[in-house]
Amino acid sequence: MHCPGRLLAHTQPRVARGAWESFQEFAQDPVVSVVGWSFVLASLTILKVALAEESDTPAVFLRGTSVSTAQTAMPDSPVICVGDSLTRGNLSADWVGNLRQMLTDSAKKPVLNAGVNMQCISNVKKRIEEVIACKPSHVTVLVGTNDLKAQASALEGWLYRTFGKIPNVGTLETYEQDLTEIRDRLLAAGARVALISPPVLGEDVNSAANQRARAFAETVQRIAADGGERCTYFPLFERTCAELPKTGGAPYDGVRFFYWLCLLCFDIHVFKRDLSDVQRERKLGATLDLVHLGPKAANYLSAMTAAFVTTTAQDDVRLAAASCKV
Repeated sequence: MHCPGRLLAHTQPRVARGAWESFQEFAQDPVVSVVGWSFVLASLTILKVALAEESDTPAVFLRGTSVSTAQTAMPDSPVICVGDSLTRGNLSADWVGNLRQMLTDSAKKPVLNAGVNMQCISNVKKRIEEVIACKPSHVTVLVGTNDLKAQASALEGWLYRTFGKIPNVGTLETYEQDLTEIRDRLLAAGARVALISPPVLGEDVNSAANQRARAFAETVQRIAADGGERCTYFPLFERTCAELPKTGGAPYDGVRFFYWLCLLCFDIHVFKRDLSDVQRERKLGATLDLVHLGPKAANYLSAMTAAFVTTTAQDDVRLAAASCKV
């Protein structure tokens, strides 16, 4: 015997849940609330870290120099590390902090961090006069990762034009022109210069992003070679590329990068985690979030820069002594 009521219950299609009918209903949805507030909290944390005022910048050094001049005690010529968030080090392994510790006993020179988060090469070029005003003996320049990211998609290009305050997304040609100008201005000011190739972008060595990164690295190497004996090249791209698997590495993905970056802010500044552990959990070899440097790459940069400063400083002392004898 059939039961019409039960049969009707089984045969009637389920009514799908409709879309939100008002903003209030949307805002009160628990899933939206959790995701939305997590995004806001993470974004605010990143902004707080990114915009935090530091005490080791060229601007702070110059203010101290003006005070020292009045007191007739001039500080030594500094080592200045110029770049973006990879140099700033508050969103990645802090290679400049490591360098400062290395040079404290050997060279006894102040080390200034001129890294500014989210800057492209056109932004950095505008800040070079401030770097030159510090009268540095040595300058490292690591810039180009944000230029590569701006080329990754129309959305990222818009983000860098809007928040990075660049007029246009640069090309390899404009990158070469700007880096050559930066090199020439620093050399003309009497500094020894190390140009550093941007590291890998994502961890798929065969990806389009890393093909572009390789072209940037070749450009940096050529500009350094044309700079003469006072200019050198640090192969960071080649070094980080060697840390990647031949196949199967994680390609650059803006959404996954932003998600990992949000977590990274908490890992570094709240939980104080060992970055090697973070890297292992994410199965990454060179980066922490597909962009920012892991501990191995940071240690390489610190060691290379320390050797660059100490060996060339000794050469400069010998040259100065020889010129005095003449």
